[in-house]
Amino acid sequence: MGKLTGSLPVLVVFVFLFLHPVPGRAQTTFESLSEGDQQMLEEIQKKSLEYFLRERNAQTGLVKDRANNFDKGATPSGASIAATGFGLAAYAVGAEHGWLDRATAVEMTRQTLSFFLNGTENAHGFFYHFLDPATGKRSKGSEASPIDTALLLAGAIFAAEYYEDSQIRELTGKIYERVEWDWMLHGKQTLSMSWSPEQGFNKRHWDNYDEGMIMYLLAIGSPTHPIPGSSWRAVSRRAGSYRDFRLIQMPPLFTHQYSHIYVDFRDQNDGFADYFRNSVNATRANRAFCMDQAANFSSYGPNSWGLSASDGPFGYKAYGAPPGWAEHDGTVAPTACGSSIVFTPEESVDCLRHFYTDLKDRLWGLYGFSDAFNLDKQWFSSIAIGIDQGPLLLMIENFRSGLIWKVTGRDAELRQAMKDVGFKPGTMELPWPDPPAFEADYVAGGMQIDGYLKDWPNRTPLVLDQSFREFGYFADDTDLSAKVRFAWDEQALYLALNVTDDSVIARRNGRNIWQDDLVELYIDPAGDGLRWRDSQDFQIGFRPTPGEETVEFWSWFQGDESHRRGQAVAARGYVHEKGYSVEASVRWEFLGIEPAPGKEVRLSVGINDIDKDRSIGKIQWFFRSEKEYHRFELGRLILKKAGPEIAQATE
Repeated sequence: MGKLTGSLPVLVVFVFLFLHPVPGRAQTTFESLSEGDQQMLEEIQKKSLEYFLRERNAQTGLVKDRANNFDKGATPSGASIAATGFGLAAYAVGAEHGWLDRATAVEMTRQTLSFFLNGTENAHGFFYHFLDPATGKRSKGSEASPIDTALLLAGAIFAAEYYEDSQIRELTGKIYERVEWDWMLHGKQTLSMSWSPEQGFNKRHWDNYDEGMIMYLLAIGSPTHPIPGSSWRAVSRRAGSYRDFRLIQMPPLFTHQYSHIYVDFRDQNDGFADYFRNSVNATRANRAFCMDQAANFSSYGPNSWGLSASDGPFGYKAYGAPPGWAEHDGTVAPTACGSSIVFTPEESVDCLRHFYTDLKDRLWGLYGFSDAFNLDKQWFSSIAIGIDQGPLLLMIENFRSGLIWKVTGRDAELRQAMKDVGFKPGTMELPWPDPPAFEADYVAGGMQIDGYLKDWPNRTPLVLDQSFREFGYFADDTDLSAKVRFAWDEQALYLALNVTDDSVIARRNGRNIWQDDLVELYIDPAGDGLRWRDSQDFQIGFRPTPGEETVEFWSWFQGDESHRRGQAVAARGYVHEKGYSVEASVRWEFLGIEPAPGKEVRLSVGINDIDKDRSIGKIQWFFRSEKEYHRFELGRLILKKAGPEIAQATE
């Protein structure tokens, strides 16, 4: 289990105490910290504020996306509208503490908002992600971004409420009222990922839990172009766990932080989740994963953790921790642990202290911490990034005083939006439904594996559509969906799929077929949770070959081509104009399963989608992270008893 657990009873007690604090037990607050730690946090805030003062264009108010953290001259960079939004909030925090003259902060805020209203390119009120800092013109073909527009607006709304300045209120109101949120729906239930003059609406949508809560609340609360509250409920919130931390799956830590900068979600739930508690668990899981991987990566440890989107030795990446995918290479971002200080105050302070004390000579510069580091690669970023410096400054302020929460909480539109989507007082556990079940018909003598799907029992198929998405984004069910059937006899398990896919790509062979469009069958014969690359579990892939009736297949966990010996697996199929079909059999002997009527087989079927633009996605029947890294709970296939003759399907 790794270094953190020690013994199971200790872990159980730890988790219980965290979820159910002992009455009267002291909680970590800013005032309870040592004087040295208080001074460190304030120094981090002041240095981060310097970023937004020095990297702000004096004529437009636009803030650069990134800048050199050491005195080596200017860094060529476009302005980021999200970073500018964090800057608007940062100026108010500076004014609150006397680090910045209040009149200066007010004037800078007025100037910035006036430029956004009158001098900045926009599309239906949405601003482009990156702008030329001197002119406000769209930079490098960037997209009109609803999330970045929302982060700009959130900073402006906080500033308007904080200063109570009539001009700032008027400018903020006009910018907000101009945003056509309903247009960005593009006829769907959820907001399009973006829009550009060249491509139009992005086929991907903001339909999965992430940093977008603040965006949806602003869109639903819009006084002029609101979207319905049902859009909030259309967002997928797939639950998983790592160790004993149960949370909504979204690996990069920033996704669990951004909306919480402005909205105080503490002790509230919307019927789906207590999102503050969810972010606590996401932070603890992130830290626990780093500790469990510490033997493999020198940067990781109990006081050196934090996987989030950041620069790395090989470029900018969305690093993250399970549950869900976990891209990581030993790169740690100080903003990741630091911006979680409201969720894990003690652990975050310890982490920041380590960076501040032990790595300061290589990590600390003009704006405080550089973006990230990787000890194994002996790599330390020389860059500070606005969308990382801002959350660090603002979340430390929420930990200190709750200032951003209290002030933004006065906004009438946000308060109404919270009511409209169903927030009410009190916490709740994440829903944890039982794995779904599906029946496999008994067919004496088995099925003919020819790829034509003509002799299958006419049972209603298992339909996998967008509601079964594991990750990625799909335009509609013509982009990716599938009808699935199972059958069995004494010799084998049979599988048939008719997949709708508007772009079938098949280029690889052997174990590399996972990089193409394909069907994956996961089987957990022991029913104790599928463990990644465990030779007793199975991940079998089936990839059709265009122009032929052959299907390439592979069984990765077994580490060789044992699936081909003795006809353990057979498959046929073909690519057609709307997608492809696959028909396959897997012998029970290969799986180590003794079939019998009524037996439950733990399995799941997933369909990978690779599009021409190299975007990827996957729909999956049931595949839930369970307690530890790379252990998964699967669905339940019930082997139906033999019965009377069954009508055949006509697909």
